[in-house]
Amino acid sequence: MKFASTTALATALALGAVAAMGVTPAVAKKADAAAAPKANYSDGFRKTAPALQEAITKKDYAAAKAALPAAQAAATTDDDKYAVATMQLQIAQGTNDSAGVSAAADAMLATGKAPAPLQIELYTVQAQNAFNNGKLDAADRAFTQVNTLKPNDPEVLISLAAVKSRENQSPAALQYVDQAIQAKKATGQPVDEDWYRRALSIAYDGKQPAGVIKYGQQLVDAYPRADIWRIALQTYRDTTTLDPQVDLDALRLMRATKSLAGERDYYEYANTALNKGFPGEAKAVIDQGMSSNMVDNKALATSKALAEIKAVAGPKIAADKADLPVSEKKARAAADGKQALLIGDAYMGYGQYAQAVELYKIALQKGGVDANLVNLHMGESLAQSGQGPAAATALATVTGPNQVLAQYWAIFATKGSAPAAAPAAPAAPAAQ
Repeated sequence: MKFASTTALATALALGAVAAMGVTPAVAKKADAAAAPKANYSDGFRKTAPALQEAITKKDYAAAKAALPAAQAAATTDDDKYAVATMQLQIAQGTNDSAGVSAAADAMLATGKAPAPLQIELYTVQAQNAFNNGKLDAADRAFTQVNTLKPNDPEVLISLAAVKSRENQSPAALQYVDQAIQAKKATGQPVDEDWYRRALSIAYDGKQPAGVIKYGQQLVDAYPRADIWRIALQTYRDTTTLDPQVDLDALRLMRATKSLAGERDYYEYANTALNKGFPGEAKAVIDQGMSSNMVDNKALATSKALAEIKAVAGPKIAADKADLPVSEKKARAAADGKQALLIGDAYMGYGQYAQAVELYKIALQKGGVDANLVNLHMGESLAQSGQGPAAATALATVTGPNQVLAQYWAIFATKGSAPAAAPAAPAAPAAQ
């Protein structure tokens, strides 16, 4: 059996799986030393304990196990009981007996003789054993004791979050995750990706859209990879009712962050763009899917839906592009900015971001438009043309239903997107 430290236990909990663990040999030595000063040993225990201790010193665990019952029977004072429990711990560790380690930890704590630093280790053993055996109430109590003895320790807090999550106490779990994240940041160390993932999962499973947004944004801000962008944006779309325009802007962000994946994503994007009147964008999305091997030629050839979109969009593009200069001239002369917004969107759909930004500015100047939508699209265009600071400035002004998506776009404008992480190598089976 592989024994892990308190930190390793907390990390395992943060990942949602608890590995076998126990008190380290160093902890057993601390326990043995803590029992020695001014101990009140009974005469009976003084007579039986030496044989047990000698067997442990020689690592003759068979003899130690045989001598243990007599020493336990002779233990009458708290110091006797603490000392024999310490020796019970040494035997359990020496024989890789996890149940024995847990029993010894319980016995040591019951005496009230364990010093505070050792109590942390012992309560952690109790918590782990209870967690692994599905005794969540006991695990909760034990980790709460660890948190009391070692307050604001990020590893302990994330362990408590895991327990609360298993108890279906999502608000409490997220509160502990928040504390763990802040405590970890206070150490100057990066917060583990899995902590953000755990928080996002808790919020998602708990049907908490606000939590999904909060932790999704924290996750992509800390780890702006393509696969992470996909997780954050998909959970956002799954838990929030978006109108077609906002959803199109979310799909545009997935495209910008290279987090579209699979034929379904590309179809959904292309179909939405076509329905909104952007044939060039619809065709470009399908072409991009094919070139990135996310939608192969065979799929396009056999997918009636994809073929129909491309067949409808393709013939419209030439006339649509040719009409842009004429429409732009009319937009510049119009009394309000409605036409300028439409032409700006058309330019953005064709990837002509400089022209789009210019039209969005005109739309804002003329008025009569939803300024939040205009600034969102201006921010999108600026971000995709590599003007991060300007994009962030425009996106920061967005309020209302578009605000959350503007915040996601602002993260992309400042952080960009890295390639998806390579698949992790299979983990070695845990030692039993």
